[in-house]
Formats: sequence, C-alpha cells, structure tokens
Amino acid sequence: MFREYISPQLDSLIQLHFEDHLLRAQLRLDMPTATDSGAKSRATAYDAERAFDTLCEASMRLFGLGSQLLFISQQRSAGALFTVMAIIRPLLTLVNERTLWLKPHVAYSDNASYLRLRSLQSLSTSYYRSDVIAGDIAGWITAEYHRARDALGSVASKDVWSQYSMERTPMNKIFGEWAGELPTLYWALSAMLRPEKFSMTSIAILQQYSSSLNYSLQMLFWDLSQVGRAVTDIKILYEAANIKNQIIDGDVAYPRPSTDVSKGMDIELRNVSFAYPGDKAKESALQDVSFRIPAGSLVVIVGANGSGKSTIIKLLTRLYDADSGTILVDGLPIQDYRLADLRQTQATLTQDHHLYPLTLGENIGLGYSEHVDDLDMIMASAKDGGAAGLLDKFKEGAQTTLEPISTAFGYQLDDDKHKSLKGILTKLEKTTEVSGGEKQRLVASRTFMRFRTGKIKLLCVDEPSSALDPRGEFELFERLRETGDGKTMIFVTHRFGHLTKYADVIICMKEGKVAELGTHKDLVASGGEYASLYNVQAQAFTESEVVQPATET
Repeated sequence: MFREYISPQLDSLIQLHFEDHLLRAQLRLDMPTATDSGAKSRATAYDAERAFDTLCEASMRLFGLGSQLLFISQQRSAGALFTVMAIIRPLLTLVNERTLWLKPHVAYSDNASYLRLRSLQSLSTSYYRSDVIAGDIAGWITAEYHRARDALGSVASKDVWSQYSMERTPMNKIFGEWAGELPTLYWALSAMLRPEKFSMTSIAILQQYSSSLNYSLQMLFWDLSQVGRAVTDIKILYEAANIKNQIIDGDVAYPRPSTDVSKGMDIELRNVSFAYPGDKAKESALQDVSFRIPAGSLVVIVGANGSGKSTIIKLLTRLYDADSGTILVDGLPIQDYRLADLRQTQATLTQDHHLYPLTLGENIGLGYSEHVDDLDMIMASAKDGGAAGLLDKFKEGAQTTLEPISTAFGYQLDDDKHKSLKGILTKLEKTTEVSGGEKQRLVASRTFMRFRTGKIKLLCVDEPSSALDPRGEFELFERLRETGDGKTMIFVTHRFGHLTKYADVIICMKEGKVAELGTHKDLVASGGEYASLYNVQAQAFTESEVVQPATET
C-alpha cells in the first residue's frame, strides 16, 4: 500500500529532475550538433524513470528469491537437491535465450517489394486523402499494391516478433520440457523410497515450491537483463550535458569598445565555401564567395532556388561555420566574437521561423525576453508586424494559445451515449487555426519586438512574406526599412519590386557563386543573370493586352 502511494511521487520527481537536466542540455546545442544524429543524445526523462523502477524491481526480486531459496532448502520434504532440480529449467532457458537484432522481415531480394507494399498501403490514410482524391489515383494505388503483393509471393512478411519466436530446432524445447519434469521425478523417487514421509499434501506443496521458484528465477533473469540497459540509459542521460558543440565560441566582446554602437555591422566574406553536413549534392552550397557589405547598407540577395542565398544568412548568424575562407565582422573574424554578444545584436526574420506552443503574446514578446510580459510593448510590436488585428480577433487576445498541450483524456466513450462528454473533451483539446499569412505576421511582430532591445546592428530577412498578399508584403518591407534605419539590412528575396530600387548593393547568386554585384540600374544595364531574373517578373506587368474600343450598335 505504501509502495503504491510513494512510487508515483518518486517517479514524478525523477522525471522532472531529468527533464530539467535534458532541457538545459538540449538548449545549449548548436545547429550542426543538434542535427547530427550521431552526436545528439537519444535519452529521455522517461528512460530515467524506467531505469529507477528497473533497479528497484531487480533488487526486490533478488532479495525475495534469496529468501525463497533459503526457505525451500530448509524444508524436510524438499532440501538442497530438490532446490537444484527446480532451478535447472529456468537456467537452461537463460542459456538458450537469443537476442533479437534488427533485420528485414523478408529476404533481401524481396525487400523492395515489401517496402513498396507498405508504402502503397500508407497512401490509404487520412494524411494523403485530399491528394489521392484530387489526383484521382486510387485506381493506380490499388493496381500497384496488387503488383507488389504478387511480387512478394509466398515470402513471410509477418511481424518480426512472430518470426523471431519460431524455433529453428525442437531440441531446446525438448530439453527444457525434460528439465521441467525433474522435480516430478524427485517426488516420484522420494515417494517410492520413503513412502511414509510423502503424502498428496506434501507433493502438492513441492509442486507449488517448484512453480514458484521457476517463476521467480525467470522474472529475476528478465529484471537483470534490463539492469544493464538501465545503467546505460542513466549514463547516456548524464553524458547529454557533455556533448561538445561543433560551433566554437569566441572570447572577444561584441561590439568592441572601439566600434560605434549606433552604426550597423560591417561584413566581409573572403573566399567562403560551405557544404551542409551530410549533404549529398555534388557541389557545395557556397563556392569561393567574396563580397563586402559596409555598415548601415541595405543589401538585397537574389537568385534562383538553391543558389546559396539563405546559406549566407545562416553563416552570418553562425548557425553554421564556413568550411573554408573568412567572414569578417567589423574587421575581425566572426569566430573571434562571443556568440551570445554577437546574436544579441542580430535580428532574423525567415520563412523557417515557427510559432511556439505558448500564448500569442509570448510568441511576440520572446523577441525581447526581458519584457515578455510587457503588454504595451507587445501590442506596439504587433501593430508594426501587422498582427494587431489578429490579436483583437480572439476573445482572450494576447493570452490566446493556438495549440494547447494535450492533457484531457477520455476512455471508453460511446459516440451516442456520451455525446455531450465527447463534445467537452473535443473542446478542451481543440487547436486554433491561423492562416499562413497570419503566422508570418506574428513572427514578423516578434522581430519588431526584438528591435526594441536597442542593440540590433544587423537585420537578416529571408523570404518571410511568401504567404502575405501584395499589400501586406509591401507594408511589412516598408516598416522593416523604416525601423532598420542605420542598421545593416540584408534581404533575401525572389520578388524584386519592393526592395531592389532601395538597395545600396544587390548580390545576385547562381549555383553557389556570386554571379553579379552592383546596383539595380547597373545590373539591368549589364544584361546578365540579374537582368534575366528581373525581366521574367517585370514582363508580367509591362506586357499589356490591347483593348479594342466598344462598337456602337
């Protein structure tokens, strides 16, 4: 009774302790380390809770078994010989135990057919429903499924555990059965040799002893097999805090005392090349890139998809480090500066930014975490980012949580009998949907909140307006330009209209290299890559249809 009371509390304390430990360990990881499957920890707080339970269970089982063996061996009707016979079967089971290792369910030559079969089967789920219906491909899926099934033929494709349980030889089972009968032989021989000492009652007691020992030993072997894993899990949990980051921190304060704090960031790339870790592309994302961005400049980086535009932003914010070459910030290599100092002076707004599972106010306020509860500052930032109307739309305003963490649980609820209760459950778990444009406005508001720190020297904007309408995009870029006055601003975009005419420098990227660099006027006049990209967009607005005048009737 006491164990049932104390165990959930101990489990919760252990889980919360290691959740805090792992939270801090994971938050300190840089981008290359966090995305490296070989470097990041696989441990979870649940592993610690399970390890603790396993160690406790094994200790209790071992103590119980020792007491049981001592008791049985001292009984006149049992003794040491009976005890040895009773433990032979579980010992044989332990010796003959196999270890399951991962392998395909089917023969290698048939594996492609099996994988295709399961892939086609997954297309029937609701996740792909709209695509299947819109594409009218249900018939093709069925035909391909039958073709894959026929190719698989009679090859066994049952669950791996079912195939694992099948014995290759019956000998292990035969020996196990014989060993299991040894206590019975002991009873029979003992009863024949000393009939006066054995009765049906004593035989029944011996059988109970044997069954109890067999069960206790098998459970102990199972618990002990888990102890090694439990110890390993705990070791992995503690090692998570010692994972070495691939991005090395510098030791120079930024900005340096000799630098004018009011000015933007001076940036220069010298022969920079970079390839993403594990990337299978033939060419690097950046190849021998060189250019300079004077402090306070407005720079627009353009180019086709995959040309390296976004990669430049990731290197400037030190999400990654260049493989070769040098990036200078205010005259010093970027690696020399302390990461925390450098990032406090940067603001980024990209299409990859997400909404957090927090309130809308916190989603905006975390741009300036020291003032995350300052509602006036949050609302002013929401107005700048175009999200003020979205906050007003909800009853709870800035306190609205779009995706609440699931906590409600219903069990054995009948759709008809418990309709009202199911409705309450659904309401508790309901998420609030926002459009892509509304999401981008919220993320933009977070960036405007960051401007209020007064420390920003570099603004990097990477295609943040893909879901905004033309007016919304224009207004966002105008506010960013106005707010960023004096800062170094780098815009990555596919659409040239709102920005290129204001740019001090346009960098045109192609296949990981700088194809051209200059002002809009100069690059259009040169008739190169930039002019080609610009004309593709411009012709949609310059080529107009000739409208014939109406004919009088």
